[in-house]
Amino acid sequence: MSTVHDYPAPAARPARISPRLFVLRYGVYVSLAVLMLVALVITPDVYNPQSLALNLRQASQLGLVAIGQTLVLLVAGLDLSVGGVIVLANVIIAEVSNGDNARLPVAILAALALGGLVGLSNGLLITRRNVPPFVATLGVLVLVSGATVAYTQGIPSGFVPDGLNVVNQSIGPLPVPFILWLVFNLIFAFLLARTSWGRRVYAVGSNREAARLSGVRIDLIRISVYILCSLMAVVAGVVLSGYIGYVDRYLGRGFDLDSIAAAIVGGAAFTGGRGSLLGTMAGVLIVQLLGSMTLVLGMNLQVQLIVKGLVIVAAVALYSIAARQR
Repeated sequence: MSTVHDYPAPAARPARISPRLFVLRYGVYVSLAVLMLVALVITPDVYNPQSLALNLRQASQLGLVAIGQTLVLLVAGLDLSVGGVIVLANVIIAEVSNGDNARLPVAILAALALGGLVGLSNGLLITRRNVPPFVATLGVLVLVSGATVAYTQGIPSGFVPDGLNVVNQSIGPLPVPFILWLVFNLIFAFLLARTSWGRRVYAVGSNREAARLSGVRIDLIRISVYILCSLMAVVAGVVLSGYIGYVDRYLGRGFDLDSIAAAIVGGAAFTGGRGSLLGTMAGVLIVQLLGSMTLVLGMNLQVQLIVKGLVIVAAVALYSIAARQR
């Protein structure tokens, strides 16, 4: 008489992550950790409480713009007009409110409306007229900057209301702009991960023709991300207006390229379909920490730009090699 024995099934071996896949998924976080350790050794001053608060505040300002830039990159786009939108928001808030806190909500709504119009213009040029994103957004940047100068006659007037000083406050150890940055990241991360709109954004960026054949209204998706990108630039303009407290026509300088750099370093691809807001957050912190380190080390602006450029080129090359050989 034979006896049947029940032997336990062998335990499944944990799946190994290839080095290339590890780079795509976790490379930016490892890079941020390494950079933080390097900063601790060669520039420990960036970790004193005042420097930390300032870095978080500045990273948040860039991070708000980088959220919109990431959305645009996910559909294989690009937005160079965000700097002009920031200045536009700054001018509109000062001109409309003229320092009156009671008129501040109207001023912010006006800035959001004009910013949305800029994003709509970008989207229509790219989808309806097939203008390359680089050319379309650069042209809109020139148009917005020229219109702002013409409206103010080169001498912006008005005052930023005192009510915007709230962005200079902190809740516990965290600056208000940093909390605002976290909130917007959570909102858009939910939209990308849990809604049909978010799935369509990734679908359009991954394979536009396949998305079209699947019934996705690709033009509508692309227009929507450009509008959201401009609206996030307006939010950044509002925060920056409260931070500096006056009108500055150079306020948005550098945010266009820095926001693209942060998103690319964070894992987004120029070809679309790849990237995450969590990765962009890490990319923003890397860009901000690099700027602070070069500043503490006494490097001039040219050297800072060289360092930033090398980081961007290295990130793009590394991600491209990992994606191609995956």
